[in-house]
Amino acid sequence: MSKLRVVHYINQFFAQIGGEEMADFAPEYREGCVGPGMAFNAAFGDKAEIVGTVICGDGYFNENVDKSIEVILEMVKKQNPDLFIAGPAFNAGRYGVACGTIANAVQEKLGIKVLTGMYVENPGVDIFKNKLYIAKTKNSAVGMRDAVKTMSALALKIANNEKIGASSEEGYYNR
Repeated sequence: MSKLRVVHYINQFFAQIGGEEMADFAPEYREGCVGPGMAFNAAFGDKAEIVGTVICGDGYFNENVDKSIEVILEMVKKQNPDLFIAGPAFNAGRYGVACGTIANAVQEKLGIKVLTGMYVENPGVDIFKNKLYIAKTKNSAVGMRDAVKTMSALALKIANNEKIGASSEEGYYNR
């Protein structure tokens, strides 16, 4: 069986482009995995691989929502992925809203399965928990290892159309 194809969405910080001073970074596509994508690839093993990474600054995305969605959807569509993962955003509010917004657009407009991850206090949780699978994460990137473990296991189930257990067992917010 061939590996599942995954496209990963991250912000400018996790792409190591910069912090707030680079929040106006326009959408960019890179082949393969970048930043936390390497941890996801390791967790996926031979079951899936990140074929490409979409990077966009939090400020840019949230100030140019329609344009960002349009550009990013084209980037994702070209890769013909089985799954789209956004984040994890932890408790970064603008990043969480961007992750939820683009994951929802990919799911609705392209029909691709999606997953994101956020901390309970991220505004993206309240906005998107009824539309998306959102894995529970810790408050900050210190929890990346746990987030990747939870998200990669859930991502494989989603992509393979496997039965998803209770939110308390699988580590996502009730939908």
